[in-house]
Amino acid sequence: MEIRLRPLVVAFIVLTLVGGLGYCALPRVLPLAAELGLRSAATATVAAPVVVPTGGPEVTFLDESLGWDWDATCAPQLRRFLAEKLPGRRISSLQVVLVDYNLDRVLPFGVRYPDQAGPQADANCYDLGPQTDGGSHYTCSVGVARGEPGADLDVAATLAAPYTLLDMFLARGANPNAVRQTWKWGTFQPLIAPLKDTENRWQSTCLRISRAP
Repeated sequence: MEIRLRPLVVAFIVLTLVGGLGYCALPRVLPLAAELGLRSAATATVAAPVVVPTGGPEVTFLDESLGWDWDATCAPQLRRFLAEKLPGRRISSLQVVLVDYNLDRVLPFGVRYPDQAGPQADANCYDLGPQTDGGSHYTCSVGVARGEPGADLDVAATLAAPYTLLDMFLARGANPNAVRQTWKWGTFQPLIAPLKDTENRWQSTCLRISRAP
């Protein structure tokens, strides 16, 4: 199995962040897994209960999209993910917002699942400045770039924001691509869980996305 990374655009995007913090990030796509079997033949593995770390960031999910709805109960999973993958980062609170995708909206990071031809959700995250506890408040916008409702789009939408945060904080230094190559689908547990009796197939544990009525 080969897992690859592929740029979404070829330009550096300079983001001016509220509170005077800015960063420059080259848009990237989460490593893409090879297509492995049919989802209809798979059954879900029961995920272990999520242990929420004490003192973790407050996480909320909002829906500001006119074209899409989501049922997102990922706050405890995302808090655990941040505690395990980004320990010591001063993230006091995180807001993840479903928005409508359009060309005027800057969403440079993207996730396609299960492969390059799969549904795609794009995202961007911003530091909105320091809080009273010394940490920062982050907000992440997530938009559906392509695809139809189903388990594959659920995975892409679930991982768009956490992948963006991981890239923002960790993909730095002389060879950031070397860092990204260490990320596999399993890196993003407990937000996703493996499907029973399949090889490297995953389902979202906490999010379902559908078209708005």
